[in-house]
Amino acid sequence: MPQTYISPHNKIGYLFLSLTVLFIVNFIFGVFGSFYGAQIIITPETEEISINSSIKISEEKNTSTDLILKGKIVENIQTGEKKSFPQATVSAEDYAEGEIILKNNNSSALNFVASTRFASPEGLIFRAVNRIYVAPKGGETTVLVKAEKMGAEYDIGPAQFTIPNLKDSALKDNIIAESKKPMTGGLKKTGIIMQSDIDQAKKELKETLYQKGLTEIEKEINSADFKIVIQSNILEEKSDALAGEEKIEFTVQEKIKIGAAAFKENDISKIAVEILKNNVPQGKTLIAYEIKSLNYRLIEYDLENKTALLEIQFRGYMSINNQYEFLEKTRFRGLTKQEVENYLNEFSEIKEIKIKFWPPLLFKTMPQSIDKIKIKINI
Repeated sequence: MPQTYISPHNKIGYLFLSLTVLFIVNFIFGVFGSFYGAQIIITPETEEISINSSIKISEEKNTSTDLILKGKIVENIQTGEKKSFPQATVSAEDYAEGEIILKNNNSSALNFVASTRFASPEGLIFRAVNRIYVAPKGGETTVLVKAEKMGAEYDIGPAQFTIPNLKDSALKDNIIAESKKPMTGGLKKTGIIMQSDIDQAKKELKETLYQKGLTEIEKEINSADFKIVIQSNILEEKSDALAGEEKIEFTVQEKIKIGAAAFKENDISKIAVEILKNNVPQGKTLIAYEIKSLNYRLIEYDLENKTALLEIQFRGYMSINNQYEFLEKTRFRGLTKQEVENYLNEFSEIKEIKIKFWPPLLFKTMPQSIDKIKIKINI
């Protein structure tokens, strides 16, 4: 078989051509390689974060920390009593009683026996309980009387009375008998005091004292810019009746102590946000918070040192960031798109994943250089 002869000049030409092609190919790949990169675009799930923490209030704010709330501490003590009536009452007829003022304008003294009758304008008879003596010429005495019969009809108002069967008209004309106050007791009411009656009376009295104390505290603080939180304690509590006792009315007494801390609501909001941020785990970012979710209550206060402690609850929302541990770029070197997706889909913190290669269609795996791997978090 004849052999093809290639001159040395041609060999040199072919070699040069091959090297040129190889150079061009490497140059093209080098150019593409310099632009080669991948981007992982992550849409994270929003996670709720809540705190239950405490904030110190001080009238003399410590400048060494921003987590101490500047405010005012005050205390107010209220005492009072309240009369109340049982819900369960019973009515019964009895003898009405009262007083009649008897005046004597006669020249001689008056002497009447016990049970002397006095008649009202309606003809209702009341009898004197004791013997009666009235000095002459303007003498006056108070006569205790009792109704002749039982019944509510004898519960009458102030009235003029006469003395029936007094035969001497001159004597009768110079006697004045009148009552200044009503006759009472013809219909007597009594009640059975239940524990619920006592509890309700105490509750109403405490509410009255609380509102009175709060009004005085607001006057003392004297600032519309301040939010006031209250803590009240019962110092003394009394009732002059026991459950099951039969009484028409009873009295309860209360003594309460009201402690108050006052501060600017905007200041506590700022501190609450800082505490919320401090509780966000590493690798996650606070993205939102609900101001309306901020609740607080006064746990304790020290009137002498002018300090107090608030318990707060606050809610916000967070999501992952580029510093999250499982997003370390070295985990993705050399992986295919499907392998990256399979890995990231294992995490509940991720809602959606998109992966882009550049140049598109030319490369199918993640770069080996972590500098060419970009991670973007869409919040």
